[in-house]
Amino acid sequence: MKKNKKHRKTKLRRQRQQQEEIRQTKKEGTMEMEQQQKNVNADKIRELMEKEAYAEAINTFADILAEGKEPPESTFGDIARAYFELGDYERAADWVTATLTRTPDHIDVRILLARICQREKRIEDALKIYDNLIAVQNANLTDDQRREIDRRAGLDARLDAARTKRDYPYLAAFLGMGEMPKPKEEPALPQAASTQEMKAHTPTTDSFHAQEKAAQILSQDIRPRDKLRALNAFAGFAYAENDYEGAKYLLTEALRLDPGSSETLRNMALLLHEMGEQDKALRIAAQMRRTDFLLLKIIKS
Repeated sequence: MKKNKKHRKTKLRRQRQQQEEIRQTKKEGTMEMEQQQKNVNADKIRELMEKEAYAEAINTFADILAEGKEPPESTFGDIARAYFELGDYERAADWVTATLTRTPDHIDVRILLARICQREKRIEDALKIYDNLIAVQNANLTDDQRREIDRRAGLDARLDAARTKRDYPYLAAFLGMGEMPKPKEEPALPQAASTQEMKAHTPTTDSFHAQEKAAQILSQDIRPRDKLRALNAFAGFAYAENDYEGAKYLLTEALRLDPGSSETLRNMALLLHEMGEQDKALRIAAQMRRTDFLLLKIIKS
């Protein structure tokens, strides 16, 4: 009897192990298929970008979301550039923020952010971004990226060489106008930060508290627009850390500052969607001055 009982236990244990192995194999197979599909989608969007079919690239991205699938993170920067090339700098800046939240050291997207600032006649902000990028990532820049920075920043920087040397020493050295200072060890802010936002410290998981950060930003002697951008930037950090309530608090403060800000409304709608509050997300999206069908597709998916 004891031998039979022991044999049954052993047999059951082996069956459970076999079942678990089968489940694990299926799970791994599913994950591999999902990754393969992501790669296919990424290749498709990149191919459209190379063909300069920017609107089609955006629609393809939206279709992926509408199907309830997670788009490849590598394509977020492509969508930012697609909006930029179509002249929609506001949405381009939104997708720059979305990209840098996930990949803070994305060099091409930081160059794109500087170009957005230049198109919006925010030259000082653009030069600061170029300067900060070189200070942190100079050793990692490709030849193509170096040529692009030279081409995009060179004219504005050389118009006032003395100011560039004083205020943007890394950029000045990069353009052959002086010696290169020591590289910065700390990374730049992980969002679409303006010159004034650079005054704020990069948040850390140990020190970041939404209410304290909001109070700090709102008390600074900076333009309301810069406060708005900073609140959205730190909301993005909280979101990346899965602190949805913190992100919601910061975005709420931003809406109190400017209830009509499309950037804040868009970020809040996406956040509420992520939190499972679809009805609220749609109501927030409806308050935007311009209808964003991509945003609506995301919320409805």
